[in-house]
Amino acid sequence: MGTRALIGYLETDGDLKLTSTYNHYDGYPSNLGKGLETFYNSDAKAEEIANVGYISYLDPETGEWDAKNKNIADVTTLPDNFNEAMMTIAEEIDNYGADYGYIWDNENMEWITIRNKGINGMTRDLEMSLAHLKGKFAMMPERPDQTDDGTLDVPFMVEKKDKIKEGVWSVVPARIPEFIKAMEDIKEKYHGVVGSDDVYNGLDAAIDAAKDLMSMSKAPGVS
Repeated sequence: MGTRALIGYLETDGDLKLTSTYNHYDGYPSNLGKGLETFYNSDAKAEEIANVGYISYLDPETGEWDAKNKNIADVTTLPDNFNEAMMTIAEEIDNYGADYGYIWDNENMEWITIRNKGINGMTRDLEMSLAHLKGKFAMMPERPDQTDDGTLDVPFMVEKKDKIKEGVWSVVPARIPEFIKAMEDIKEKYHGVVGSDDVYNGLDAAIDAAKDLMSMSKAPGVS
């Protein structure tokens, strides 16, 4: 019976993408993992093996591989958001029916091993193992351009821990409900990932401030 695996080359310099090859037999760490660590443990060699497309078996003692099929390697464009990118990688491992994923980290120049224990479990493991790559990704989606005629520059004040902070929100009133829903979705989706009251209190404060703006018949300070 095959122990399937994904061999992936993660590229974070320039385009964010994952190049993946399917491995059918003996994909467990003491076999395939050992072979990758011994014979494909450089950036060039890792990229080479990840571009094969299909491998039936890789010999851990020689690094040689054979293939009963000829497939083109899969190239997956990753989201700009770090957490979503890690989930996309986890989904690719799962889509391969793989028991393990071996991802080449081209920042630390090393293989990381991910065992398939479900998409959410793999996503958490990837986020921990590749946390040093967060700076390569945008942690939140970029705010869409809000230069249409519905935009208002609204002064606001946020009170937190007895400190008053002032600022300006560029507001499109019609899109405030969309913002509120997005914040609620983030709370729901990442509750098990972040696990910090400070983070969720901050999201709640943002939601409350947005609701206050929505309830205003006239924005303060705007004539």
